[in-house]
Amino acid sequence: AEAKAPSTHGGAMRLRCGECDATFATLAEAKAHGASTGHENFAAADDDGRVAGTPDDDAGAETTTTTTTGDDTDGARAMDTGDDVKMIEPKVREDLLLELTELMGFGRHKAIRALHFSGADSSERAIDWIERHEEDADINEPLLIEDPEHAAKKVKTVSKLTPEEAKKKADELRRNAAARKAERLLEEAEMERLREQERIRSGKELLAAKKLEDDLSLKRNAEARAAEKKEMDKAREAIRVKIEEDRKERRRKLGLPEELTPEEQEEERKREEERARAAAEELAKKAANGLYVKPVSKLENLRKHLVDIKKAFAEDTDAVTTCFNTLLVYLGNVSRAPDEEKFRSIKMSNAAFQKRVAAVGGEIYLIEFGFKETTDADGEKRLVLAREDVDQILLKTAGEELHGAINNPFFGML
Repeated sequence: AEAKAPSTHGGAMRLRCGECDATFATLAEAKAHGASTGHENFAAADDDGRVAGTPDDDAGAETTTTTTTGDDTDGARAMDTGDDVKMIEPKVREDLLLELTELMGFGRHKAIRALHFSGADSSERAIDWIERHEEDADINEPLLIEDPEHAAKKVKTVSKLTPEEAKKKADELRRNAAARKAERLLEEAEMERLREQERIRSGKELLAAKKLEDDLSLKRNAEARAAEKKEMDKAREAIRVKIEEDRKERRRKLGLPEELTPEEQEEERKREEERARAAAEELAKKAANGLYVKPVSKLENLRKHLVDIKKAFAEDTDAVTTCFNTLLVYLGNVSRAPDEEKFRSIKMSNAAFQKRVAAVGGEIYLIEFGFKETTDADGEKRLVLAREDVDQILLKTAGEELHGAINNPFFGML
């Protein structure tokens, strides 16, 4: 839009820049100055360069203020009159503001400036203004204008683009905005995918570390119990040797040979068998009447193994349940047929044993029960329970404990 030339009542008038005080004889010179410097505020001045309307001017002189930009008057603003001025955000069409901000992604301040300075009645004209003022330093700054109740301001913008060109430019900007939004969504999705991969990796590392620690704990416990059992066997052997030495000493004092004669050995064997038979009958009688005595310390150790297994593999309850059921089958077979050696001997390399029992450390339970690790004639490692170590009461009570571990969801939690 062309700026209006100043009007005068007297001598020749000129235009004066309000920012650098330069004066110009024609409007074209003033516009060229504005284009090269970015200055916007111009006022009419007399031949001496003084602004018309100052105390040194003629009383009848009129003052006209003209504001321009480097290319047109899109950014024109009224000068302050000196009165109290109330600055507010300009009112623009809300539907166009929402279209520019929500649909196209422009900032609110930029959109308000475009709608206000272009006087736009369509988004195409506002976009045209944004295109031509994209490099303005204050384009994203809040815009405040004088309250219309104090002073009105008229802004007129003439688009350099035809309606068809403006529409084409608007479509292009919409496509660009949509492309930027799609790119942003893709970046966010990729970041979320990477974060999820990191969470999965961290979770696997934590589970692996926990399983390793649990395995080491089970191994340490097994080694400690094996060492304890070895010490107990050693102590029992020392007691047996002491008893044997005492027996020999008594025979020497009686004038008898230290070793038993074959007849005495046979009598001793019969006495032992009779004592064992009587003890077995007594236990069977008590068991039939529900009065059998539980081997408490042994059961406590066995229960502790079951609790350790359940806690160590709390995340894999199916594997724990399978192990407990398999142990229950082993003990049940021994209890029903104690003379069957095949039920008292377990091949440790057996695939089913490895998958069902050894995978969660169940072999430790069998060793604590009384099974001993041996090597057969073929070099295969086996867990073997000697016939003389079969204890029906222990089998019965251990079976009850296994039933509880399988069916009680709160087993080992207290």
